[in-house]
Amino acid sequence: MTVYVDAEGIRWRGREWCHLVADSLDELHSFADRLGLKRSWFQSKTLYPHYDVTKSVRSRALAMGAKGADREQIVSCAKRMRSEMIQLYRAAAQSA
Repeated sequence: MTVYVDAEGIRWRGREWCHLVADSLDELHSFADRLGLKRSWFQSKTLYPHYDVTKSVRSRALAMGAKGADREQIVSCAKRMRSEMIQLYRAAAQSA
């Protein structure tokens, strides 16, 4: 399993932002926690779930073992995580 971060550099509120994703939700949240990110910062209501991170956090993520990724890799991982979220939601609804 791997965590990925792009170098998108989207300018917002005076900073440059990137996207952090992983091969699984658990891995992503665990890595984000080690980075010091709050779970509430997870962008779960978007088409492509992810954490937004600043360039400085991106550098820390890479130093901690995240892999640099292009847009295609980020979108691919985000789609898999979205599928995982839908499966978890359906399983919870069936057991309720």
